[in-house]
Amino acid sequence: MVTRPRSPAREAEPAAPTARAKVNILVVDDDATKRFALRTVLAPLDENVVEASSGADALRQLLRNEFAVVLLDVRMPIMDGFETAQLIRQRPRSELTPLIFVTALDQAETDMGRGYNLGAVDFVFAPVVPAILRAKVIVFVELYRAQQELRRYRTQLETLVEERTIALTAINRELEAFSYSVSHDLRAPLVAFDGLSQTLMEKYGTALDARATDYLRQMRDASDRMTSVFDGLQMLFRLTSGEMKREEVDISDMAAQVVEEMRTANPDRQVNVDITPGVSASGDRRLVRILLTNLVNNAWKFTSAKETPIIAVGREVVDGESRIFVKDNGVGFDMIDSHRLFGAFQRLHSQSDFPGAGIGLATARRIVNRHGGRIWAEGAVGEGATFYFVL
Repeated sequence: MVTRPRSPAREAEPAAPTARAKVNILVVDDDATKRFALRTVLAPLDENVVEASSGADALRQLLRNEFAVVLLDVRMPIMDGFETAQLIRQRPRSELTPLIFVTALDQAETDMGRGYNLGAVDFVFAPVVPAILRAKVIVFVELYRAQQELRRYRTQLETLVEERTIALTAINRELEAFSYSVSHDLRAPLVAFDGLSQTLMEKYGTALDARATDYLRQMRDASDRMTSVFDGLQMLFRLTSGEMKREEVDISDMAAQVVEEMRTANPDRQVNVDITPGVSASGDRRLVRILLTNLVNNAWKFTSAKETPIIAVGREVVDGESRIFVKDNGVGFDMIDSHRLFGAFQRLHSQSDFPGAGIGLATARRIVNRHGGRIWAEGAVGEGATFYFVL
């Protein structure tokens, strides 16, 4: 038999809709005639109606299958509907299955109070009105079907999360391997190059002309920048691993320590720093220290051209959200470029004006992300910048 190939230009026909799976409805009554009547009433719903002739039979059915709803006759011998309902509720698999009691109208006042206490969701009174019974049952059938759909989505989501977790674990291992390569295989030649250029400068610097000496100095500066880049990469990789220990951190005190370190390292600069007292946050002390150091260092660097540099560290509450900020009156930035601020090696200003590896804000964002928070910046060219973060 020869099969004619389908023309590639022809569109595939839409697949036929998948038939809707029927759900189970349990009808419990010791009277076969009443069971038949209920089955007939429910037939237009086109669902799977299962019959049970006693309370014990109903419990057996509930062990074998899941049911969207149970129609339970109140007056049954040996084990009546109330006793059956009590046992149904005691079983984990059926403790949440909706129960609709079927009872005579003259017993309604007595039966309803007891039935609701046992977890009934509704009552149907004999003689049964078909339209009313179907309307009541269809509510729980559709609810059950929606719950099954949610369960299916949840299972798919859990599978997807598991797959993504495995993929991320593999990526992290590759990053760790790359980090090791950076710190050993690549860094070692750089250290040797830096040492040789320094020795060359010290031993033969006087014998070289001004141009050669300048070249050597540029080589050493480039070596220092590369070392800073490697250090920054190492920092980023270390921040993706390791255990976090949350505790209450005194942001004000920590910021004061960071500023004091900046003053010690830059004794020639006079910077006005205002730190709001009593600012605290819940976070990993080590990581928060790195975060504040990077943000304060960023403000310190970009106010270097100001005659009266000002830095402020504080907290504000907006719409019930407490956010910490580091603000400066430095060179600022164009908000159009704000999306580039937190990228590794992204620079909005020239290296000659503001030297650095371009890794500080990327490190800050990674720390905030590890805390499940967010970080953003606002600023204007020549008017300074404010960095906000929420842990």
